[in-house]
Parts: sequence; structure tokens; C-alpha cells
Amino acid sequence: CISGSVTPDVAEQRPILTMNLGRMREVIEIDDTAGLARVEAGVYGPDLEEQLNAKGWTVGHFPDSFTYSTVGGWAATRSSGMQSDKYGDIEDIVRGLRMVHPDGTAVTKPIPGRDSGPSVHEMILGSEGRLGVITEVTVQVHRIAPVRQVIAYMYPDWEHGIRGMHAIARSTDVTPTFTRLSDGPETEFSLAMVKEPTSTKGKVAAKVQDGLFAYLRSKGWDTTNEMSISYVCFEGSKESVEQQKSIVKKIVKNNGGITLGAGPGAIYDQKKFDTPYLRDFLMNYQVFGDVCDTGATWSNLNEVHARVYDAFYATQQEQGLPGFMFCHMSHSYHAGACLYFTFAFPYSSDEQALEQYYAAKNAVQQAFVDLGSTVSHHHAVGTEHQPWITEDIGDVGVRMIEGLFADNDPGRNLNPGKVTR
Repeated sequence: CISGSVTPDVAEQRPILTMNLGRMREVIEIDDTAGLARVEAGVYGPDLEEQLNAKGWTVGHFPDSFTYSTVGGWAATRSSGMQSDKYGDIEDIVRGLRMVHPDGTAVTKPIPGRDSGPSVHEMILGSEGRLGVITEVTVQVHRIAPVRQVIAYMYPDWEHGIRGMHAIARSTDVTPTFTRLSDGPETEFSLAMVKEPTSTKGKVAAKVQDGLFAYLRSKGWDTTNEMSISYVCFEGSKESVEQQKSIVKKIVKNNGGITLGAGPGAIYDQKKFDTPYLRDFLMNYQVFGDVCDTGATWSNLNEVHARVYDAFYATQQEQGLPGFMFCHMSHSYHAGACLYFTFAFPYSSDEQALEQYYAAKNAVQQAFVDLGSTVSHHHAVGTEHQPWITEDIGDVGVRMIEGLFADNDPGRNLNPGKVTR
């Protein structure tokens, strides 16, 4: 887990038991009228979608970990999928839960809303195993849209792109499945990862791209490290998709951008789950790579973006190490969005590797909370983000959570040490 949510405390002297719910992998039932599916918590993302798709349904929840994560894990870590703009984060998707505790079973009813005092349902979401073992989840499901298209756009720089993304998020006429904006360094990285074309079609496309970039340079664009690529996904009927594409095209143009079309969007959609696996590959070459995410308001996104870069590169300079960072914006909301930073650097030796890694990561995380953004948007707390939890939710907030965990599990048997000590 990226946040250490399943990593045991090194000081723990008791035997440690890890539960595998892999045999609990079935969709139990679907309520077609309510649009709800009862699901066993151990089902992996692809298996869940396969079972639902066979009956014309989808959850619409696709985190980067989709291939190897379970619906119970999504709930326990309060995850967010790349299509959250339309389908919501996991707390919007999960309507009911069943959680096993040593003293019994907690069940939250699968209903559209509740007012029963402080929400037990919300307490379980994101509890990372501290309250019990989630064994069953009831999720909202949606009919598979007849048409799906991902369209790519390009802006001259990050600032123009953010204005475009903000305008799309605030539009009352479009409901994108997802919106994503890569900054200049990430755009440059993405273009550099494209394979050399070998087919005639690929070579023609490369020529067209070269011509487009030459045209943009003539218009004053910096096509090396400033321009920012964006992807917007549309789902619905053919008429609805075409109408929304037309509206977004105008919004992009009004904010200085251009439409690239469906070709680059289709490539992105095919390879969207590939990037997380680069980390293990890079370590074979003595390079650390990792990600940090945060949530910020629209009014604060640009400052957070700039200051996090400053913090990372200042730390690398202090360490005498080169480094590389890029960022994208995703998960748009009315008030703001998620910023997702990727960084990498060659470590000097195995003995110093972790120290150098934590210096870089800690600089980024500290910048998040110093700037008023959250310690993590959807990567949970675990142990990795615990040092900043007090700065994120305050002393009183931490005491409330610690009191809940202590009263629920006085023997500290349920994944102790996660979220708070």
C-alpha cells in the first residue's frame, strides 16, 4: 500500500495475522430498480466490473490500483477513482457496509441518505482496518453508457489549463466522466514516452504532430516544457456526447487552448493503468520514483503547484542530487481539485536510499499542509502520512479519532498504529 496501511509496526512483539478475503469475490445481488449491488469485499476491480458488465452495469470506480485492489480496500482507504467527476469518490458510491468486529457485526443500511446522529457509515469509510474487517459493501451502479469518448486538448501553459478546467467544472451544461490536466513537465514526459512510429499511419500522425507544434511555436507557444495536455471523457447517448464535446471545445478555445481530438485520448485511455508500475522498474536502475497527492481549492491550486515544486527541488539541491517532478490535476469538484505529483531521482547508495527518499517526500508533504491543502486526497493515511495528520485535522480532531479507536479496540488488535498511533 502506498501509505503503509498494511505495514505492521516494527516494534510489535505479538504474532501478526493478515486476512485475505480473496475467496469473497462475488456480486451477491443487484437491485435493478434502486441501482444498487451487494458485493463481497474481496472482489478485485476487474472481476467486479466483469460481473456487473455482464448485466449491463458498472460502478465507474477506477483507481490507479484497479487491477490489484478490492472493493473492501477501496472503502477502508477512502479511495478515489479517475472517473470521480461523474461517479463520485468511494464515499459517494458506497451506500451500505457490513463490518465484522470481535464483539459483533456492524451493518449500515443501503439507503440514499441518513440522519442518525454521527454517521457510523462515515466512520467505517477510511478507517483502514482500525474498526473491524469490512466483509460486504453495497455500491451504486450505473447502466453502461452507449457512447464513450476521451478527447485530448492542449493549452499553452498550466495557468491557461487550470482556467479551462475550472470553467468546465463550473459549467451547468456538461457532466464529464473525468477531466485531467498535465502540467508542462508531465506533458513533455508523456510525449517522450511515445514509441517511434513504424507503420505508415503512425509516421503520418507524427508528421501531423510536428506540423502542429511548428504552427504553435509560430503563435508563441513553448512546445518544449510549458504547454499542458488535457483529457476530458464524455459518456452518454451519441447526441449528448456530441453536444457536450461542442460545449467543452468552446470553453477550451475561450481559455487559450486547442482541440487535439480523439486519437491521443484513446491512447491515454488504453494505457491509464500502466504508470504506477514504473516505480519497480526504476528501482532496478537505482532510481526512486513515487507520488504524492493533495486536494486544494481552485483559488489555491496554482500556488500549491508552484510551491511544491520549489520545496522538492530545494531539497534535492540540499542533498546534492538531481531530480525530476511533474504534476497533473484531476478529480474536479465545485470548490477545487486534486493535484497529483510524481517525483523521481537517482539515489547515491543503498545505505542512504531511504534517508534521501524521505527527505524528498517529507518536503512535499510538509508543503501541502503549510499551504492549507490536505495531507492526501486519496492515498489514505496509514503510517506514511501520519506525521502530518495533526496539522491536517487539528489536535481535537486527532483526539476524537484516537478516542474512537481506543474505545472500539482497547487491546489494539485491529491494524494498530494506522491513521493515528
